[in-house]
Amino acid sequence: MSKPTIAMIRVPKVEMHIAHMCNLRCAGCSHYADYGFNEIVPLAEGGSWLSNWGARIEPLHFTLLGGEPLLNPQLLDYLRLASRLWARTQIRLVTNGLLLPRWGERLWPVLTETRAILTVSIHSREERYWHQMVPILEEARHQSIYHGFILDERNSIDQWYYLYHGQGPNMMPFNEGNPEMSWKVCRNKHCVTLQNNALWKCPPIAHLPRVAAKFRLDANPAWRVPLSYQPMSLDASDDDIRAFFAQRSEPICGMCPTKLSFFEKTIY
Repeated sequence: MSKPTIAMIRVPKVEMHIAHMCNLRCAGCSHYADYGFNEIVPLAEGGSWLSNWGARIEPLHFTLLGGEPLLNPQLLDYLRLASRLWARTQIRLVTNGLLLPRWGERLWPVLTETRAILTVSIHSREERYWHQMVPILEEARHQSIYHGFILDERNSIDQWYYLYHGQGPNMMPFNEGNPEMSWKVCRNKHCVTLQNNALWKCPPIAHLPRVAAKFRLDANPAWRVPLSYQPMSLDASDDDIRAFFAQRSEPICGMCPTKLSFFEKTIY
């Protein structure tokens, strides 16, 4: 494989977990955060991934998420690092918002400083959920005006669908034999994921190894193709990286459905 050059490559979008754990348990989460993982990604580790790839690529959009990113105590350092690495990149923080009060006044000025958009995903119509969310959203709206950052309130209630059959150790990929159609309907197809110092096609494939290790999915031949996926490594050539971002469907896409059946999510 040819040696990489120094110039950075402009790419559309990259996202990254800074926490695999989550304070919610949304059934069918495409990031598998409903399976009770308790890890965060420490800055000493994740920051090195960012710095390494920050010398190779420059995304138009970069997103910090999870799991729930507000569970990572080094969140502000992550925002500042991404902002330093990519001055022209639109940075976004995606959260379910329920833990915003824990951050007090610390988060708001850093969102402005780093030019980051705060996206709060709205997860439920349940009364007890809204009892918590109404004052949180009101405060976030006030702070966005006061500090001048963009607040994006995103409806994530009824655009929810399963990426696999079964649950936990009984998880099964769809494997409907039409990866191209699975890719066409995919809601994750533009979500290249930085994980373990490599670029992965999408969150469901990037975070599958963690689920597979927990539930021994590698013993099931149905998961052979998805679990054999090789991400884009840092020593790839510029041409390899450009081809990676231009890639449409590939065999691993067959793990996901060819038709999306939406439902209203359950978060507790």
